[in-house]
Amino acid sequence: MIEIFQNFEQVAARFNPSILIGSGVVFLLLGLCIWLSGLALRKILISIAGLACGIVVGLFVVGRNIFSASLSAALAALIALIFQKVLAVLLAAALAAAIAFTVLSEPYFEKAETTEVRNEMPEQTTTAGLDETLKELKTFALDAGEKIKQAGSKIPVQIWAIIAAPAVIFLICGVLLWRWTTALFFSVLGTMVVFLGMLLLLSYKGTEPVSHIRSKPLISAAVFLAMAAFGTVVQLLLCKSSKKQKITKIKAGKGKKKGNKKGNKKDKKEPEKIVEHDWRSA
Repeated sequence: MIEIFQNFEQVAARFNPSILIGSGVVFLLLGLCIWLSGLALRKILISIAGLACGIVVGLFVVGRNIFSASLSAALAALIALIFQKVLAVLLAAALAAAIAFTVLSEPYFEKAETTEVRNEMPEQTTTAGLDETLKELKTFALDAGEKIKQAGSKIPVQIWAIIAAPAVIFLICGVLLWRWTTALFFSVLGTMVVFLGMLLLLSYKGTEPVSHIRSKPLISAAVFLAMAAFGTVVQLLLCKSSKKQKITKIKAGKGKKKGNKKGNKKDKKEPEKIVEHDWRSA
């Protein structure tokens, strides 16, 4: 699986520098928002995810035109907004299974010869434009999908059961501990997006970040886990739950009602005191 990321690194090195810098900064900022405030922005993020899925379905599956894409995008965003808690748990389970697949499927990927490509890279000094970049990304996605499919066909049933185990655990935790599960999901997802943004920015410098990660996997895993844990704690501390907000609003409403009742009683008693005072003075 790491070879797919190395191939992406080699493809990204031929992109236009403005594309690398712009997309890297966008992914970096988006990753930071998801990493530290994904729990608070879950409705917006899940709606955007539903919108993107609807556009893909409308363009490549149903209708395959702009009208079907816009209609399916609107419906998908509305459904995602209504069932945002359920979709958050399902996405967390899918992400857990994807990470487990990335780790456990590594021995089943065919090792490609990357030395020839690296030797040819210095000779290719021309950078690709926007159209060529999109074509290269499409070719890379098709090639990566084919490699993942071949590796998946070689994985035995026992490994598939181990891959499915984290997804089941996240589904159970999502039912019992929804807030903790969602915070961890957004923290891990944000950390991955931050890493992607850094990969694009470092690819512009030609530092080969994926190769460095492969040479020091323990340090990279420790940094990833530390960022995921920190993001989870920050979201749980800073993002208040909706139940607590409702309870505080109800208590505040009750306090106002009691204050108004006491004020009304005082107003009713004051005229009686004034009448007695007037009677004595007379």
